[in-house]
Amino acid sequence: MAENARLRVIRTMLRLAWQADRTAAVLAFVLAGLLAITQSSYGLWLKFIVDGIHTGNPSRLGVGAVGGVISIAATLAIAYGGQRAQSRLRDHTRYLMNAQILNLVSAAPTLELHESPQHLNELSAFQREGYQLSQVLPRMVELCAVAVQIVTTAVLMVLVDPLLLALPLFAAPSLLVSFKTSRIFRDSGRRAAEPARLAEHLVELTATPGGAKEVRLFRLQAEMLRRFQQAHHQIRRFNGQAQLQAAGWSLAGRLVFIAGYVASIAFVVRQVTIGEATIGEAALIAVLAGQVLGLVSGSSEVLQLTIRSLVAADRFVRLQDLFGHATQRGHRPVPQRLEHGISLRNVSYQYDGAARPALANIDVDLPAGLTIAIVGENGAGKSTLVKLLAGLYSPTNGTITIDGVDLASVDLTRWQDRVSAAFQDHARFELLVRETVALGDLENADTDLKVLGALERAAATDVLSALPRGLDTQLGSGRPAGVDLSGGQWQKLAIARAMMRPGPALLLLDEPSAALDPETEHRLFEAWTQVAHDLRERVGSITVLVSHRFSTVRMANSIIVLQHGTIAEHGSHEDLLHKNGLYAELFNLQASAYR
Repeated sequence: MAENARLRVIRTMLRLAWQADRTAAVLAFVLAGLLAITQSSYGLWLKFIVDGIHTGNPSRLGVGAVGGVISIAATLAIAYGGQRAQSRLRDHTRYLMNAQILNLVSAAPTLELHESPQHLNELSAFQREGYQLSQVLPRMVELCAVAVQIVTTAVLMVLVDPLLLALPLFAAPSLLVSFKTSRIFRDSGRRAAEPARLAEHLVELTATPGGAKEVRLFRLQAEMLRRFQQAHHQIRRFNGQAQLQAAGWSLAGRLVFIAGYVASIAFVVRQVTIGEATIGEAALIAVLAGQVLGLVSGSSEVLQLTIRSLVAADRFVRLQDLFGHATQRGHRPVPQRLEHGISLRNVSYQYDGAARPALANIDVDLPAGLTIAIVGENGAGKSTLVKLLAGLYSPTNGTITIDGVDLASVDLTRWQDRVSAAFQDHARFELLVRETVALGDLENADTDLKVLGALERAAATDVLSALPRGLDTQLGSGRPAGVDLSGGQWQKLAIARAMMRPGPALLLLDEPSAALDPETEHRLFEAWTQVAHDLRERVGSITVLVSHRFSTVRMANSIIVLQHGTIAEHGSHEDLLHKNGLYAELFNLQASAYR
């Protein structure tokens, strides 16, 4: 980590501590400094006691005894208060960091960062380094305490002999080694990020109901364990190499200090022998030298741990920058009513690391008020096109305009407020049924009537009637009194969620009924047709339907046929059948299965 970056991280963490709990932050740093002073004073009181005994001076002996008792009592009290302050500061800061990352990650209007392996590794490492992050501020406090103790110790040494200031200089190599070892551990952490994420994924596969079924059915336990052990072996190898290198560097630094420590003790013994120092001063230096030895050992370790924590904090800062940049938006308003529609001009999209674009040179108009169906074989680019229309992806090339306004210049969050969607890979919110549906439009979910209306528009009232407590039914078999649903029931609730928004400019239905039988899907589409008609009359809404079932898409006003990421055909059902092209081939192939 560069010096400027390190300073920025420190400033960020101090600002975060101030925001999280300013009282605990001030107390933690002040009490740590006072603790360092009281601990450093032990040698001074010992000097008074030894000199008092040696010279027969009761007053010096008394001062040393009283001072020692006060220092010990103060140390105990300050240490207790400091631990409480640090604990409170650590908890509050950790909560604030998690809240900020959660807010930033969920506020990013596009999905590119969520689907980038590099960024996923960063996010995974951030989550995995929870302990390191929670220790950033306590270790900064410890480092400040070490600095105060070094200064206090140096002052006491000068009182005996300025030459003794050379002793702390022997600690410099150990401190410099700390920076080296921190880089070693940082590089190790980066190399271990990918196998660590794989190990987490394997554990999740075996622990969640969806993956657990196939793991048992296909007897994958041994294979999952083998892959987990392989990933864990990689992690241990990276960490072991780092620890071995760090141990070698640390040993070299400490050997240098030990040489200085032995030399300082020999110097003080000589001074006492020739009468240049008192026995009390010799005792003081012996204590201070021991403290310096402990400081070197402790400060080197604290510095290493602090730097490692700062590396974790640096990841937090970089994630803030990354997702903060992703949340930057245009400022042009979204039309309240679509008059012309959505146009795509030379639009292409290529995923990171992909050999070819998922979509290439898409030129098409989606007129306001129409229902558009998108069909094509798996991998043709249907879902990618849907995500581009929703503003979840930004085109690699080309432009998307809404009534002539470039989507890139529009506030994406405002546009997404005007979009409603149901996806095949929908989320399963394990909440009350009422809450699961209401999430589709929290601002307008103030009554059960609106939730019931959405369920009716989604033809999902049968799901409600099958549940023991209606809207108050807790979903999710892993929840207390929770009820699990079939795949089709979950999908119907996802469709109902999409029906919550009263006037979306764009309604996206991306394989929303894939888990339903053709007859049920057909009934659903008839219900959606009425919804689309109402939306067209009120706001000029466009409905986009993605489906593999041609018996359903034939009712759309216009059909886009995708093949290998390009538009192969475009027109009405009758026009496309008349052309006798790809659409006609796919339609007849599917129809033959029902004859």
